[in-house]
Amino acid sequence: MTELHLSDELIKDFIYSVYRKEVLINLQGVVLTDEDKDKLHEKRDFVNALSEQDLDEFRTWVMDKLQRLEETQIKR
Repeated sequence: MTELHLSDELIKDFIYSVYRKEVLINLQGVVLTDEDKDKLHEKRDFVNALSEQDLDEFRTWVMDKLQRLEETQIKR
């Protein structure tokens, strides 16, 4: 597998992007409500407060998943 460097900022952006996508998919209307905006701000604050250990654990999890995906594709 190609050597990847997943920086803390990239990991944070990834986590927040996944959540933001979920919120947008589940919208009741076309426009973000104040409640939707509040949820996004809360999640952004949560992601920004993740500890270095949390980020390292998530980074390891992502790398493991990518490795398994690659192994699965090679076997095909």
